[in-house]
Amino acid sequence: MQYSYARARSILGKAQKENIYPSFDNLPDGVSEPEKILYRFPEVVERSAVEFEPHYIANYLIELARAFNAYYGNTKIIDKDDPTSSYKVALTEAFSIVIKNGLYLLGIQAPEKM
Repeated sequence: MQYSYARARSILGKAQKENIYPSFDNLPDGVSEPEKILYRFPEVVERSAVEFEPHYIANYLIELARAFNAYYGNTKIIDKDDPTSSYKVALTEAFSIVIKNGLYLLGIQAPEKM
């Protein structure tokens, strides 16, 4: 999970150097697996708090990190010729925010680099 976060931060740094910023102007066709998982974060945190079971957050973060790693492995995120690249950067930023917050809730640091 920490490595996935550091990877996402690296991608965001490279995107900024290429002047590709998060945007929802051009959306890709279909919904990616990380998108399907990201929206569940609030309900997972609530369930974990209500039931006093932090493993729900840990399992969720593992699932999210796996989905993002697969997405990253199969998708070119930074591509000046791709009109959806800004959206992919936004998705990467959303992933990094959620994974960092989830790690924080578990008392785990989110390193910017590894």
